[in-house]
Amino acid sequence: MKIYDDIIEKLMQHYSGEKYFQEVQSAKLNFFEFAGLMDEASPDFEFKMIQFVEWYLFSRPLKDSGEPPVMHVLQNSDYKIAADEEKYYKNLSQHRHSLFQLLKISKNDLFIKDLFSDYKLVLRDSDTVMGFNKEELFEARLIPNEDSFVFARAYCFHPPQATKFILKEIKKLKKEKFMDPQKREDLILQLYKMKNKLDQYKHVTIDKIYCNDIKAK
Repeated sequence: MKIYDDIIEKLMQHYSGEKYFQEVQSAKLNFFEFAGLMDEASPDFEFKMIQFVEWYLFSRPLKDSGEPPVMHVLQNSDYKIAADEEKYYKNLSQHRHSLFQLLKISKNDLFIKDLFSDYKLVLRDSDTVMGFNKEELFEARLIPNEDSFVFARAYCFHPPQATKFILKEIKKLKKEKFMDPQKREDLILQLYKMKNKLDQYKHVTIDKIYCNDIKAK
């Protein structure tokens, strides 16, 4: 939905301004470790920037507050939220970041499963239905909206050959009595790094990248 795109753009303008200059520069260096080289001439540069913006706003805690910007903004007196937009900011703060599997597509409704919780969710009348298939597990952020969800703009699709490894790593976390949210985020980010390595080193087989071999990291 355009309203969320507009708010995310406004948030990024604020949280990359002078007051947060060092914060965003540090975040870029950190993100490059996972995304690889950010080459402006590369065809995926724009999409990687979208991934960075969402990671910075949704996932990365600010140094002073310990909260990511989408949470911090709700108590930030320097940032003015219009009364008619308050619900959208709250929705952003309650987003669901996870790994998902497509179950089916019915017209414009997407039926997906959260692989960490096994919850089944429906994105009704989704703006995005192209590009999804049952063979590729994918990373995404779901934003609650009315009685359904909408996707944020960044995705990471993992190759079908990596599914077995990914499910095995998720299973390890699910065995814990209380799943540590940070461990979940770490796994999602590590898998994102693997996907970028796969794109960069096309001569290397998938099983050499999607693995726990320290040499591959």
